[in-house]
Amino acid sequence: MKTSIHSFFLAFLSFVVIGISTTTSQAAQIDLNSLLGEEEELLRVDDAFVLQAEILDNTVLVKFEIAEGYYMYRERFGFKSDNATLGEPLIPDGKEKDDPYLGLTEVYYNFIEIAVPFSDSSNPMTLSIDFQGCAEDRLCYPPTTREVVLEVPASTLALANSSGESATGEKDASNKKSFVSEQQSLMDDLEQKGVFWNFFKFILIGLGLTFTPCVFPMIPIISGIIAGQGKDITTRKAFGLALSYTQAMAIVYTIFGVLVALAGQSLSGYLQSPAFVIGAAIVFVLLSLSMFGFYELQLPAGLQAKLAEKSNSQKTGSYIGSAIMGAISALIVSPCVTVPLIAILLIIAQTGDILLGAVSLYGLGIGMGIPLIIIAVTEGRFLPKAGNWMNAIKAAFGVAMLAVALYLIKHLLPNSIYMYGWALLALIPGYYLFRNQQPNLGWRNLFAGLGLVLMIYGALLVIGGAQGNRNLLQPLGQSYSMMTTEYSQDAEGPAQAKPQSTLTGSSKPHLQFERIKTLSQLEQRVAEANAQGKTVMLDFFAEWCASCYEFEALVFTDPAVHAALNNTVLLQADVTAYDPQDVELMNAFKVLGLPSILFFDLEGNELTQYRANGFEKAEVFKRRIEAAFGL
Repeated sequence: MKTSIHSFFLAFLSFVVIGISTTTSQAAQIDLNSLLGEEEELLRVDDAFVLQAEILDNTVLVKFEIAEGYYMYRERFGFKSDNATLGEPLIPDGKEKDDPYLGLTEVYYNFIEIAVPFSDSSNPMTLSIDFQGCAEDRLCYPPTTREVVLEVPASTLALANSSGESATGEKDASNKKSFVSEQQSLMDDLEQKGVFWNFFKFILIGLGLTFTPCVFPMIPIISGIIAGQGKDITTRKAFGLALSYTQAMAIVYTIFGVLVALAGQSLSGYLQSPAFVIGAAIVFVLLSLSMFGFYELQLPAGLQAKLAEKSNSQKTGSYIGSAIMGAISALIVSPCVTVPLIAILLIIAQTGDILLGAVSLYGLGIGMGIPLIIIAVTEGRFLPKAGNWMNAIKAAFGVAMLAVALYLIKHLLPNSIYMYGWALLALIPGYYLFRNQQPNLGWRNLFAGLGLVLMIYGALLVIGGAQGNRNLLQPLGQSYSMMTTEYSQDAEGPAQAKPQSTLTGSSKPHLQFERIKTLSQLEQRVAEANAQGKTVMLDFFAEWCASCYEFEALVFTDPAVHAALNNTVLLQADVTAYDPQDVELMNAFKVLGLPSILFFDLEGNELTQYRANGFEKAEVFKRRIEAAFGL
């Protein structure tokens, strides 16, 4: 019995020992697995450092998403391509690290983006990227190379291939930052400065416009008003007449400008329509005939009596008549667009601040009128009051009135008729001066000489008109008409080129434009240019726009401007007729006046911040082009 019990006890003890041993072994195994589970499994290199690459303009953006607990070395990045020229990579500064493998170095955690400029690329572009990274406090991966294949957009391809210099990516940005147009500067001042500060500033700007096409045509008008007063003129009355003229001009100028800005479109085209300009020209012809003594312009007797206390007379020199002439001058005689005017109109249109815009416009009008007041007062002070001298001066201003009438309708006349009109204005006064009967021999010879010069000039104008020329300064040269390729005006179908052989009056090469008429033609040509990797410049032109001719003669013949537009398609929209197609085209781009020159990038988008409004010198225009196109 003892033996059986003893045997059972030994068997039980052995079972317990074996069980304990097994449990202990399992526990040890569990603890080991738990211990190994605390150390995360190492990621594959492409999972630890996730690579992405994309093209932006002429730059490849290389991005790495870096996993938690991993880092990349700055000095291990490298880039090369078999079918593109790479610029210096722009690698941001990293975080300093005392690395057990490389010592003190720069590393990146979480994310890194590197810009790699390129040029002279073919499509698709291949880029090899070298890099190396490590798992924190564990191990480093071997140096790794990955190759990406990128599809380069056509516009980017043209930009990258247009100039090796742009591969740095820095020149584009510096050019865009360095160019601030006069218009933008004035708009900044308008927004930042007070109303009264802008009022006085724009008075000074208006003074600076004295001898521009905005003011110059009004000088013979105000002079004619003063001369038309005859022997009754005094310095005080000359000042009053000039003040009436300039105040009406400034007020109408202000009202008209605000309406244009609020309407968001140019109204100059309507005011330059045949009905308006022919009516205004007739007014000036009638005024000129009164200057020649054919009749005196006056109001009906009843109305004249009622207004007698407010005006000393009701002929050309009356205060009311002077104010009416000022209003006409603001609307029709001065249809030009200047940079200050466009800046004010844009501020009104963009901010809705009518008070600021109106006060600034009024200041601009006042400034433009100050020289006219000075001229009028000087004329009233020194003008002879009676006699043959007075009659001769009135006749001279009668000729000036006819010149203003011809100036107003110039865009309605064929070249030959236009030249013949100016020829008559030179030949007839020239003959009068040549046959003068001044008792003083010195004066007689002087006037005879001037008359002879005028008659010779008139004869040259006749010859130039017979040749079809239009340039008053070079009547025997070739006319200042644009070199263009005319496009068909079928609004429904595609634009089709019809070459023209018009030449410029300058010996310098002239920009050659392609003429478009409709918005659909413009969109077609811009798309075609972009497909060829070219930018686009669009010139809005009209024959009644004096500053447009300044661009033509002084800017579009400049070699530096030609070079800047080497990779640009030149388009021109002639909106002289101001028909519905012209209105649609101008409204599409919110063109408020002429001249306006627009730039389109390689994606077909207008670069509105670089739009040129009003005349500017060739050097400024060249810098505008370079900034717009990143040259």
